[in-house]
Amino acid sequence: MTSMLCGTARLSLLCAIAVLCFTGCSWVERTTKTPPPAAENRAATDVLLPFGNPSGAYADPGNHENYLVTKRSFAISYNDRRGTANWVAWRTTAADLGETIPRPQFEPDPDLPRGFGVINPSYYSRSGYDRGHLIPSADRFADRGLNADTFLMTNIAPQAKGLNQYPWEKLERYARGIVRRGDDIYTIAGVYGEQGRLKGRVTVPTNFWKVIVVLPHGSNEISEATKVIAVDMPNSGSVASANWQKYLTTARAIEQKTGYNFLSALRPEVQDAIETRPDVHPNASR
Repeated sequence: MTSMLCGTARLSLLCAIAVLCFTGCSWVERTTKTPPPAAENRAATDVLLPFGNPSGAYADPGNHENYLVTKRSFAISYNDRRGTANWVAWRTTAADLGETIPRPQFEPDPDLPRGFGVINPSYYSRSGYDRGHLIPSADRFADRGLNADTFLMTNIAPQAKGLNQYPWEKLERYARGIVRRGDDIYTIAGVYGEQGRLKGRVTVPTNFWKVIVVLPHGSNEISEATKVIAVDMPNSGSVASANWQKYLTTARAIEQKTGYNFLSALRPEVQDAIETRPDVHPNASR
C-alpha cells in the first residue's frame, strides 16, 4: 500500500511538473513573439507615415524599444530604454507655419503606456544639454494645441547647445523656407549612439540625423527626381561654427547607421535613386 501511494504521489508530481513546463513554455512564447501592428494604428500610420514606417514601430505596451506614438500631426518611434525617440516623422505645409507664439511648458507624454518610465523635463536641468526638439516648435506655430505637442518629452532629446542653436536650427529655418516658397516637406528626424546618460535614465546620443523629402504642395507624388536632403550631425558643441551643409549625406548612409528603412512604401527603383543621391549645396565643405 505504501509503495502504491508513493508511486501515485510521484505520478502526480510528474504531471504537475509537466503542466508547469507546458504553461511556462507557452507563456514565454506568448511574451517574446512580436505581435503585428494593431488594426487601430493603421489609419493613423497611413496619414502620418505615408511612405513607410522606418523601424516597423507598433503600439504594444510590451514593445519598449520601438513603441509607436501617434500624435495629431506627427508619429514617433519611442524607445523607453533610451528615454528618447528613435525617430519622429511629420509633414510641414504653409498652413502649419505662423508667427511666434508663447512658448509652452515641457511636459511628460501622457500617451505612453503604464510601465514606461516617466521622463521629466527636470532631468535636463544643469546637464549642459538643451532640450532638443526633433519636430521643431516653429513647424507648428499656426496651432497652439499642435505646438504644445512638440513640447512633450517624447519629442525631446539631449542636444549640445552648439548643435541645437546653430547648424541644426539653421537647417530647420532652411526647410521652412522651402515651405514658404510653395512646396511641402516630409521629414523624418532622429538620433543614434550613446555618449552618456542624464540622471541615469536619458541617453545622450552621439548623432542627430534628418531626412527631408521635398513634395509638390498637397501631393504625395515622389519620383526618381524628387529632392531629398539628408544630414547626419555629431552631437557636439564644437559644430557651432559649421554650416549645416557640411553634414550632408544620403538617406541610405543613415539607414546603414541606424538599421532603419526609409521610404519603404516606394517602388524599389525610386527608393534606390533618391536614397543614394546626395543633395548638392554650396559651402558644403565648410
